[in-house]
Amino acid sequence: MLRTEPMAKIRVISIDASKAAVVAALHAIGAIDLRKSSLNLGDDRPADNAADLSDALIRVSGALQLLARQPVAKEGHRGAAALAREARAYAAIDETYSLGNERKSLNDDLKAVGYAERVAQLFSGSGINFSRMASDYVAYSAFETDKKGAQQFIRAAKGHKANGIEVKASRSGKKFAILVVHSKSVAVDELMKGVKANELDLTAKYLTGTCADVMRSMSARRKDDATRLRQIAERLAALSRKHYSRLFCMREMLEIELARAEASSMFKRTESTFIIEGWVQKRHVDMVLQKLSSVTNGRAYLEELHTDELAPTHTRRPKFLRPFDYLVGFYSLQRSDEIDPTWIFIISFPIFYGLMVTDVGYGIASLILATLITRRTDPDGLMYNAAKVWQLNSFAAMAFGVLSNQYFGFQLGYVPPFHFDWLQNTPELIAITVLFGVAQVILGLVIGIVNSYGHGHKKIAVARFTSILVVAFGTIAVAGAFFGAFNALIAEISGAIAVVSLLLTGVLSGSEATEITNLITHPLSYARLMGFGLGSVIIAFLIDMAFTPSLANGIPMFILFGVIFVLLHFLNMILSIFEGIVQGVRLNFVEFFSKFYLGNGIPFRPFGYKRVHTKE
Repeated sequence: MLRTEPMAKIRVISIDASKAAVVAALHAIGAIDLRKSSLNLGDDRPADNAADLSDALIRVSGALQLLARQPVAKEGHRGAAALAREARAYAAIDETYSLGNERKSLNDDLKAVGYAERVAQLFSGSGINFSRMASDYVAYSAFETDKKGAQQFIRAAKGHKANGIEVKASRSGKKFAILVVHSKSVAVDELMKGVKANELDLTAKYLTGTCADVMRSMSARRKDDATRLRQIAERLAALSRKHYSRLFCMREMLEIELARAEASSMFKRTESTFIIEGWVQKRHVDMVLQKLSSVTNGRAYLEELHTDELAPTHTRRPKFLRPFDYLVGFYSLQRSDEIDPTWIFIISFPIFYGLMVTDVGYGIASLILATLITRRTDPDGLMYNAAKVWQLNSFAAMAFGVLSNQYFGFQLGYVPPFHFDWLQNTPELIAITVLFGVAQVILGLVIGIVNSYGHGHKKIAVARFTSILVVAFGTIAVAGAFFGAFNALIAEISGAIAVVSLLLTGVLSGSEATEITNLITHPLSYARLMGFGLGSVIIAFLIDMAFTPSLANGIPMFILFGVIFVLLHFLNMILSIFEGIVQGVRLNFVEFFSKFYLGNGIPFRPFGYKRVHTKE
């Protein structure tokens, strides 16, 4: 339960004639994480058709990017040669690319049309002719600015009239266009220093003739481009309806065949055999051997290798709990040679969240919000997986809400046999949350002993044991000395054991000695469970007391108080949810994981695929 899946490193040897069958079989079962062998043999190379398959995949994928998504019907898998040949000869792909290129060209043309229209509009009152601006003797520069910028530039240019500078200004709305006619030896940029302006390109495409000519021709060209773009869109839509499904299935088949063709680059080879190495789950070793023996008629040899190499990490959990694995892996993937704390995280995180949100109404609302997020986010992304965890935590918030009799801050007449009151049982709740922290910190230290001893760090393992004594006997000493939970003799003996254990921990921990203060602060940190939960309940109680709407105050006040009531409860709920998630994660990843967790594991990535729209 607290270990990742046991892994075995295997070596497979077979003859060249069986390579394609072996690769296809391994790809189909998706059980082996391929590794390059360290044997002093020649490297194998990708299959001869790998380049053709890669080109075909690029060709098909590019066409799909240009087509609109359509329903996909399943198709039977076709061989690599047939797929590559079909992709090369598929006429609809050529037409799709041609239309896509034309569409891009037209969109670029529309940008040029828009720019020409904008420049012509800016100079529409100046009477200039763009066709007459080519000269061997003078240069033309143009700028777009505001009224202040135009005035600044005109003042700056007055002192340079002797150098042959002429300035024309034209206004279009709040924008000003400035045309500067000057000698080619004059640096107009120097005059523009300190003026906020954008330089205009007078040599841009379509700037020919007068401003009126440009505006008229651009209007006609825009209509022509728009008409052709509509025709292209209609044709692409027709191609999508007819060919999208087949091309989508072709892409899936090409991805499978290309992965198989490139897999042999991870192999070693002799003159007539090839060697595969990789990691598999121990429970799958016999299954892999049986499959390979079947496809090679018994001409495949498999052996387990004994190695000190760190095995990849793979966990096996019900699908609805895998988002917890995602969060742990996002923090840092557990190593295969350490205890996996994910089950503890799965149990403790909802409890923490439930204690801090602790309201049936807030739990229902958070379940709705989390569900909405899961329907609008990528299943492989952080937001989706965090929202799935949030969904499960919402049930814990409802459960604790029932136990504490909290329904949007209101209390019902019926209370369950086992219940608690946040206001009346505050001291007990403080004690429970701190003891919860003591228990989880000690559990983390116990796991740390196992991990450290397993990695050969026996001194650190002993330090973890003395740390447990510090936490356990320190808790007894404090409880007896300050709260009378134990008699004075027990408190004094426990305090002495805790102090001696603390000193031993400092001596044994070496470079980790600076962490011994956490043995005191981390258990106390769990009191935040009570603090945030109590805060949420009190705020909800105050909202209900001050703003519960009543028709006795009249309809306008009922509506006003109703809006304020809903808004304040929404804000309190968001605050509770945020703290419940953040603090629940923090208590696990900081206070708990820091006692034992190494992380930085190697993910298990088996050579395989998942068919969605094709079948064998």
